[in-house]
Amino acid sequence: MRSFLSGSRRRVFAGVVIAAAALGSATACGDDQGAGTSGPVYFGVSGPKTGPSAEYGRLWQQGFDLALEEINAAGGINGRKVELKWEDSQSDPKQTVPIATKFVDDKSIIAELGDFSSPASIAASPIYNRGKLVQYGFTNSAVDFTKAGDYSWSPSITLDVFQERNAEWISKRAKKVSVVYLETDWGKQAFQFFEKFAKEKGIEIAYSSPVLPDSTDVKPILIKGREANPEAFVHLGYGPDGALVVKQLRDVGFTGQFFGGQNTPQFISLAGAAAEGDIVNGVFTPADPDPKVQAFVKAFKAKFNVDPGDFNVYAYDALHVLVKAAKEGGATREGVLKALKSDTQFTGIGLGTFSFDQKTRRPLNVKPIELILREGKFVPTGNR
Repeated sequence: MRSFLSGSRRRVFAGVVIAAAALGSATACGDDQGAGTSGPVYFGVSGPKTGPSAEYGRLWQQGFDLALEEINAAGGINGRKVELKWEDSQSDPKQTVPIATKFVDDKSIIAELGDFSSPASIAASPIYNRGKLVQYGFTNSAVDFTKAGDYSWSPSITLDVFQERNAEWISKRAKKVSVVYLETDWGKQAFQFFEKFAKEKGIEIAYSSPVLPDSTDVKPILIKGREANPEAFVHLGYGPDGALVVKQLRDVGFTGQFFGGQNTPQFISLAGAAAEGDIVNGVFTPADPDPKVQAFVKAFKAKFNVDPGDFNVYAYDALHVLVKAAKEGGATREGVLKALKSDTQFTGIGLGTFSFDQKTRRPLNVKPIELILREGKFVPTGNR
């Protein structure tokens, strides 16, 4: 194509292009530092706001909202307001991958929180590690999650620890059980660990079967489990499927002890009276007399008019931990990583005071607590 610019105009135009390119380069360099030294500090959240796991995103949002209110009222990070950039993943691996790419490319984001399920997080881990952006999978209990690299961290107790404690507590109440578990990678791994520890602790698994996450009728499976004459029924899964299992378990006539579901308002509401006496693993109970816990419970109830549960606490604690890291290491991607690697003490409502094992990037010496459902609330059994 022929140019109609004169020589002088061509030189001016070229100068503008060079200046613009230089400005863009300078801006990009500044962005690489993690949003510079003024304006809000951003954390990315990859989590479910719609879809089958949306309830967990709602619980996260409550925990984040209270944490943000407290953090920003206290001056944020060195006077800078803390804000979240949330992308709805539906906890689907197909969506977490492009979200990870988006977050890595957004240089204002200094760390990422999520995703809800371990498979959804694991799918995105290579992108976060290549992009050198901390992926803080605060609800990811799958053992393999943190194996992706130096930028994958989780304060979550792993499935092997959960299932060893689960088997230990069950062995005190039953020696013969039937088990149902989610037909997902997470569910299969949970069952493998439970099966291993059940054998070690003298528990006979009389019957076992996977159940599809979107099942609406599992009675044929439960009838077979009931006919194996177990002393107790064990469910390895989430809240909604746990509620379905325990309600239909009672419908087919099983009246024995149930171990399963989750410490969430959704499970308690959906399961209703069928879950009375249910026993679960947990990290938190509003009945904990610790003054710090009671102050949190009071603030949460004042804001949302309900008691907090595990997933509110997971989100609340996660944001506080990353903010502490950014304060200590610097409000940059490398600053957050530096603090996670060097800080020997973090605190939370759910885990108390803890530190990270630098090899596994998991919390050290943290154990779940045993909770029992009494009149619509999970309370401690006294076992740890």
